[in-house]
Amino acid sequence: MIVVNNKTAIEKCIISFSHNKYSARKEADALSLSKAEREIATGKNGISHLILRADDDDIDRLKFLFLIRGVPIMCYALGNLLNSSLREIVVVGSEEVKKVMDRFLDIVGTCGKTVQFVLEDAQHLNLVNTMNLGRELLSPARDELVLFQPGDLPFLYDLEKVLHWPDNKKYNMVLWLNSRQQMFPEFEKNPASEFVKRNYHYRTLSDHEDGLLDLKEPNLYPINFAMMDSDIIDQLHSSRKDGQIIHAGIQTALQKPLRLLKVFPYFIEHLLTFQPKVNRLRSGDQYQFGMSRKIFHKGASHLLNTPMTTTVHDDPAFVSDIDALEDWEDFESLTHYAEKIHGPEGLEIIHPFGKSLTRFREEGMPELQTEIPMYRDFPSYLNSIYETLKMGHVPFDKDKQYTSPNAGLKEVELAYHWYKQKCELLKQNTAPENLQRA
Repeated sequence: MIVVNNKTAIEKCIISFSHNKYSARKEADALSLSKAEREIATGKNGISHLILRADDDDIDRLKFLFLIRGVPIMCYALGNLLNSSLREIVVVGSEEVKKVMDRFLDIVGTCGKTVQFVLEDAQHLNLVNTMNLGRELLSPARDELVLFQPGDLPFLYDLEKVLHWPDNKKYNMVLWLNSRQQMFPEFEKNPASEFVKRNYHYRTLSDHEDGLLDLKEPNLYPINFAMMDSDIIDQLHSSRKDGQIIHAGIQTALQKPLRLLKVFPYFIEHLLTFQPKVNRLRSGDQYQFGMSRKIFHKGASHLLNTPMTTTVHDDPAFVSDIDALEDWEDFESLTHYAEKIHGPEGLEIIHPFGKSLTRFREEGMPELQTEIPMYRDFPSYLNSIYETLKMGHVPFDKDKQYTSPNAGLKEVELAYHWYKQKCELLKQNTAPENLQRA
């Protein structure tokens, strides 16, 4: 096994505002509807009417361009990076993404960061190509991790624990796993406390093996590109959704038969020990893939031929990506709630870059509304998507005011209080050189 001695601090990041496209809008909508209907029929916790791109769209339905309280999702995500200790950022996206980015940086500044843009390759919208486009601009050293992050995590602003995690030094890939029990410890007693609704297809044992954790795939990846096979990264990422990672593992193993021999003992140990422990802790539990983290670390490290690890966090912002209309509505309701209580300053109460985001909404969005078709009448555009995907309601009324029936849910209030407290703690603990510069 490779001996690893990486730099602990991560200073470079690739953020992707790119996404694959379906050949036709009819195909994309059919996929979105069928997924949601399956989830409804089986009583899933998280219902997702997916936001998908299609080649024949008049307006590119790129989720990163969607507005949350009048500000593009991508600006929240980019603001999180600007407000961190990162030094270099590469943005991958479309021509419209570049227009928004340029206008955003003109107004709020770069906070001392080097920010570069690379245009997505419309013919190759897969993860490996996106990563490689960014990697070429960053030129990472052989002893450093680069943070790869999709740009649909608008409130993931507590990044320092990832960028300076002590074990970055020992591993070439780190998966920050989303654990339902860690993020929402009271969800069984108080279901509303789980203010981010997701489906958890994976299981693992707690550190002392006295509890069972429900897991969802990670959304950010610290990676040492020099020590990883890019095709394996793409396979693991593209198959990670809906419990399909076992298929990715099988395909990877078949491509690397010599590594499979090294993994085999861990697989046998898993077969002999995991299910009995699950039955003891939660008899009859239904899941799509489960494994002891200790065994997974050893097996995956041999399969990937490089040391990798996982860590389980307690931050709901890490799981709260925007893949679906329901996810967008969660954040639109949250930001409206904050402004209802605090007025125009509401956004900065729940987001540490909120003051700059509000400034951009006032100074930058009027111009972008004339340049980007999606923004000319965003309420009507979104209402039409809701109607097509049979959501049962539309989010905006005839006066283009946000009036979703979900805006008054208890989960919205709980999310507001959680983010408000989180934001206050970060502002208290952030060093002066890392404070936002409007």
